[in-house]
Amino acid sequence: MNNSNDTGPKAWDEEGQLWLAQGTKALESGDRDEAMKIFNRIMDVYPERPEGYNKLGVIYAETGQLDHAEKYFLYALSKEKLHVPSLTNLGNIYLERGQIDEAIKHYTLALQSDPEYPPAHRNLAIAYRRMGRIGQSVAHLKRSQRLETRQLAKDRPLMPMGKLGKKEWFPLGVFVRQWIWVILGIILAIWLLGRGKL
Repeated sequence: MNNSNDTGPKAWDEEGQLWLAQGTKALESGDRDEAMKIFNRIMDVYPERPEGYNKLGVIYAETGQLDHAEKYFLYALSKEKLHVPSLTNLGNIYLERGQIDEAIKHYTLALQSDPEYPPAHRNLAIAYRRMGRIGQSVAHLKRSQRLETRQLAKDRPLMPMGKLGKKEWFPLGVFVRQWIWVILGIILAIWLLGRGKL
């Protein structure tokens, strides 16, 4: 084990955050083997942190190994009781299994800890929709959209827009994403109208 002073687990630092970002990037690019290697390294060096366990759970969930994924999410929560991504991911496992009440419980716990976490709002909207609670579903879906749009505005570079010579800037990714959400909202409304829910 790589301890900074050989008295216990290494404290979470820039190196751990860098590894987490590298592992996440590898996972997003489809290199699961590299991602697993990095997340296992995080668990070895930072055994008291939930991040490595949570990310390994994500890999198992993506490959359909829900029992393994659940174990890793529960282990992450044993390290940090209210780790928002792990609570949300565990809720996803329950939602996948049709245990909607358990899913809602975990999404709600995640949002009590971080009311600004878009994935928990989005997945709670799906759970409520499956229960036929359309009003709550739409409210959480809208909330997730607003939070994601705000996050994109912070993360995306601004693109020039407007007349030549005029210095106006607009986040292009936000514009495209907003239109996608508008279209999805229209499709959902048409679907609900067709089912007599609106």
